[in-house]
Amino acid sequence: MVAGKGVALIAGVSGIVGRGIATRLLAEGWQVVGLSRTPPKPPIDGLEHVSADMADGMGLRTRLGDTAGRVTHVFYAGRAPDPDPAVEAARNTAMLVNTVDAVTAAGAPLAHVHAVHGTKWYGSHVGPFKTPAEEDDPRCPVPNFYFDQQDWLEAEAPKRGFAWSTTRPHLLIGFSLGYPHNILSVVAVHAVLCREQGRPLTFPGTEGHFHRVSQVTDIELLVDAMRWCATDPRAANQPYNVINADYFRWRDVWPAIADFFGLEAGGVETESLTNSFSTAADAWRAMAAREGLSEPDIGRIASGPYGDTTFSATWDDMSSTVKIRRAGFNAVFSSRESLLGALAAYRRHRVIP
Repeated sequence: MVAGKGVALIAGVSGIVGRGIATRLLAEGWQVVGLSRTPPKPPIDGLEHVSADMADGMGLRTRLGDTAGRVTHVFYAGRAPDPDPAVEAARNTAMLVNTVDAVTAAGAPLAHVHAVHGTKWYGSHVGPFKTPAEEDDPRCPVPNFYFDQQDWLEAEAPKRGFAWSTTRPHLLIGFSLGYPHNILSVVAVHAVLCREQGRPLTFPGTEGHFHRVSQVTDIELLVDAMRWCATDPRAANQPYNVINADYFRWRDVWPAIADFFGLEAGGVETESLTNSFSTAADAWRAMAAREGLSEPDIGRIASGPYGDTTFSATWDDMSSTVKIRRAGFNAVFSSRESLLGALAAYRRHRVIP
């Protein structure tokens, strides 16, 4: 282990967040253990991967074995979705508890547990909420595993001798493949299909969403914040909003996105991306072969249902970043640069032409 660095256990290492923090910590000299049911693809150089089901507490302890006893930091980015919010809350809280239990039962020198949450804390998925949202705002009156996980961390951390923190990003912006719940992958696929069909880049969501105030979180910003939360004493035992330094309306960035694809920017033409992506599956496969692209399966790139849900909301999304800045974290990311940079990454990886 490099002096001054720790041993990180990353739960959910196959996802966009887990992969991001694993890559960053490895580059900085940490030892990193990745925990997920299946190994990340493509593989992460230097990662020690453990395949396990976090819902199975005893099985998890067995699978981790002596490895658990080395862990100094847990970064929890796992999630098991369920249509019933109460079931989802119970399941995901149990997974966090099982992970931390496996580490502390092994006698690890655990210093910090960080969990990644989001703006659903404020009810961003339900309807209009107070803006800008602040970390001490009342909880959304819908069951959410964020609440249960934070309550558990607050109660258990002082008993077990570790600090805790959580981050609350919004829509994550960055390259991902095999993780289709990424709004930029939805935009990328929609734009390519518009190009293939010889039409302008129309906005497929609602009129209200096109004109409302929106916000995003660059994956690199989130990774920076997670590392800071877990290592800076000023961050201990607190939740933090993590959002790019600005806010935007899709109507104002749409021309730049259209220009990236060499298209004319169109207006709002609401459509079902679920149907559009499903219908275009064969055409995408043929186009990928023609263009020499790396992923012929449109479903591994983007989720139509996710795009439909995300682009249907008509209320503003705005989180305050005052708290994290006052605590000492001052990284700045531009939303326009994040959006275009992520699209460039998709092109660089030959996912889009």
